Amino acid sequence: MKDNMYYGASHLIFQRAEELRNRMTPAEESLWRHLHINEWKLKFRRQHPISNYVVDFYCHSIKLVIELDGGIHEVEEVKRLDEEREENLKALGLTVIRFRNEMIFNNKKTVLETISNHIKLLQSPPLGDRGKRLYVIKIGGNIIDDETALRNFLSDFSQLFGGHTNTPSGDGGKKAILVHGGGKLATRIAEAMGVQQQMIDGRRITDAETLKIVTMVYAGYINKNIVAQLQSLGCNAIGLSGADGNSIKAHKRSEGKASPSGGGLVGAVDYGFVGDIDEVNAELLHTILHMNDAVVLAPITHDGNGQLLNTNADTIAQETAKAMSKLYDVELIYSFEKAGVLLDVNDGASVVPLINPITYEQLKEQGKIFAGMLPKLDNAFAAVNSGVKKVIIGKAEELHDLINGTKGTTISNE
Repeated sequence: MKDNMYYGASHLIFQRAEELRNRMTPAEESLWRHLHINEWKLKFRRQHPISNYVVDFYCHSIKLVIELDGGIHEVEEVKRLDEEREENLKALGLTVIRFRNEMIFNNKKTVLETISNHIKLLQSPPLGDRGKRLYVIKIGGNIIDDETALRNFLSDFSQLFGGHTNTPSGDGGKKAILVHGGGKLATRIAEAMGVQQQMIDGRRITDAETLKIVTMVYAGYINKNIVAQLQSLGCNAIGLSGADGNSIKAHKRSEGKASPSGGGLVGAVDYGFVGDIDEVNAELLHTILHMNDAVVLAPITHDGNGQLLNTNADTIAQETAKAMSKLYDVELIYSFEKAGVLLDVNDGASVVPLINPITYEQLKEQGKIFAGMLPKLDNAFAAVNSGVKKVIIGKAEELHDLINGTKGTTISNE
């Protein structure tokens, strides 16, 4: 129990926890009065050691961490450490929610409602084989740019997932969340409007004017075009950006390092209004899926303070799959122009059909995986280690075969 509850915390971390427990902040004391004896009948611990950290409050039965942040957490370096800390806690399979100290004093009702909603979600048992299987499918920008390829893909998608709107929940049917990228349309429109575009290592710098364009294109035209086509094909879909229904909350990315690329920029880079995901509203998506065949997610998120953010679609797909795995048996599919993970990037027939942690390390040691595929595979293993059943990478035009497991590359932790 100790190893499970403390995740290998050292003696020094236990000492630090005891020190913090003896000098709780006023905000911590205020929230503790509600958590110590609570309406949910759950056991919370205060200043609890987990791995290399001391978290403010922890409920082991549902693996929920609650953190309170003071003004120091607005400092850029502290923000960076907070992000690293949160990623490490999430990698342990923990759910992390954060509140500013002033929220405890000024809006405690909202704080307690937020905690209650998370508890309800975490207490919902996975549906397993008795429930619906959910597919989170990401289509790349190359499909968006090709009108015929997009139409063919959506036709396949609607055959697999359309027509189930009146199917009762829990009958073993399939549901889908479709995450789309932006393609090149935003770049073409920006150029036509005289808004200069800057890319660093394939990542778009999103200034204020570019944000307006990508929001109009991604969350507007592309998202609604996909939804309209799905409706015409008999698949009842709802299109959302991250701001709609608070479906995906993010924070503005801190300045990071840009690796040299042909003598390009090196050092700190401000990516502008680019968002890194904090939370996916699984409960909302689950409710929408109950009444519809599919949800179509655009790569635009928000920070909860009125600011829209441009967010990587691959990351949205991964984080959505991880969040939904608490409610469904989730399979994550990355569909793009390649047949899967290739041993030879010039040979479409050299697909690796199955990669597990052992074979992955072997392939990396042998240098047989194209460098550009490594981040996608790292993300895939992060997903399967966080509750996603498996990740499949393959051609968009082979969607039926990818779902059936006869094409593409399957990533599994088994």
